[in-house]
Amino acid sequence: MTDTIVSVSNVSKKYCRNLKRSLWYGVKDIVSDMAGRSKDQYTLRPQEFWALQDIAFELEPGQSLGLVGRNGAGKTTLLKLINGLIKPTAGKISIRGSLGALIALGTGFNPVLTGRENVKIAGSVLGMSPKQMDEKLDEIVDFSEIREFIDTPVKSYSSGMLVRLGFSVAIQLQPDLLLVDEVLAVGDLGFAVKCMKKITEYRNNGGSMILVSHAMHNIRFHCDKALWMERGRIVDYGPSHAICDAYELSTARAGSHDGEMLIADADFAVGEVDYPIKVAGNQGFGFEIEFLAKRAVKNPIIVFAIFDIKGQHMIWNYSNMDEFFPSLVPGSNKVRVSFPSLPLANGVYSITVVLHENQVGNHLVVCKNSFSFEVTGADAGFGLLATKGTWSIAHE
Repeated sequence: MTDTIVSVSNVSKKYCRNLKRSLWYGVKDIVSDMAGRSKDQYTLRPQEFWALQDIAFELEPGQSLGLVGRNGAGKTTLLKLINGLIKPTAGKISIRGSLGALIALGTGFNPVLTGRENVKIAGSVLGMSPKQMDEKLDEIVDFSEIREFIDTPVKSYSSGMLVRLGFSVAIQLQPDLLLVDEVLAVGDLGFAVKCMKKITEYRNNGGSMILVSHAMHNIRFHCDKALWMERGRIVDYGPSHAICDAYELSTARAGSHDGEMLIADADFAVGEVDYPIKVAGNQGFGFEIEFLAKRAVKNPIIVFAIFDIKGQHMIWNYSNMDEFFPSLVPGSNKVRVSFPSLPLANGVYSITVVLHENQVGNHLVVCKNSFSFEVTGADAGFGLLATKGTWSIAHE
C-alpha cells in the first residue's frame, strides 16, 4: 500500500446551535471520557447538527487536493480538523510529516507578541532549531513585504498584513502538507499573484496541499484531485477538472443566471427564440431571435453577447461592427447570428441580446442573461476558451 501523507477516515463533526446547551454537552462528554464510559457519537441531541458527516479520502505525498462547494458546505471545518484546531466527533485523521496552515486570519499568532516573535514560535512548532530559524527569518520577512512592521505586535496588523505574514510563514518553512483557505482573497492582487507563484514552486518541489477556493481556475491549475462538498457531505470526488466542471454546471443550473427582459419601447416585443441548449465543444452555433415591431426602424443596432456563470464577458458582437446593416419592418423580424465554431470551455453560459435604434444606448429591447446553453465535450484546459493554436519552431 502506498504511503499517504494524510488519511481521513469516516470523519464527522457536530455542533450545537445553542451556546449554553453546547457548554453543558461539552461538560457531560468530558465527564464521560474521564469515567471511561462510551457515548453515542452518532445521535444528535437537541439543537445539534452535523457540520461534517462521513468524510473520507487519502492524499499521497506530492499530491494536491481542492475543496469546492458553497459557503457553509463544511470546507473550512474540515481544514480545521486536519490542522488539529478542533477534534472530530467521530472518525480518524492521520498525518505523516510536518503541517503548515493558513486557515483563518492570524490563526496561531499571539496578538501581544511581535511578528518576528510569532515567526520564531512557528518555526519551533515545526521542529526547526534556532539557527535554522534565523537563516529563514529574512526570507520570510522579505516575502511578506512588512519588514518595517515586523517588530510591532501583530494585534496592530491589518487583515492584509496578517495574510502576508501568515502565508509567508506557512510556505517558506516548506511543510510536508500545506493547508490553504480562501483567505488569500483578502490580500492585494500583486501579493495574491506572488503567492500563487510560490505555491506552484512548492508543488514542483514535491509539496502536498489541500486548497479551499471558490476560484475554479485555481483548483484546476494547482490540484490533482477535488472534493465537492455540500451540507457537510461529499457530493463527488475525483480528478479536479471533472469535479470543477460538474460543480460549475450544477451551480449554473441552480439559477446562477438570473435573466431579465426589459422592453424599453412599447412598439416592440420579443417573439420566438431558437438556439441549441447543448453545444459540442468547438462546434458551430446559431442563435435566432424574433423582434415584433409596430413601426419600422431604418438603422437598428443589435448586440449579441455571451457570459459565463461568473458574469465574465466571453463573446460580444455588434451588428454594425460586423458590417450587418438590417432594417426592421412592422410585423415579424427574425434576426440570426451564426458562428462557425464556439471555442468555449465546458460549462453553462448565458446570452444577452440588446436592440438599439440609430446608436448604442438608445435601447428598444434588452434581454439580459435571458437565454442559456451548455457546452460539453470541449478539450479540458485551464482557460476560459478552448482554442487550438498552430505551433512552429525555427532553428538558426
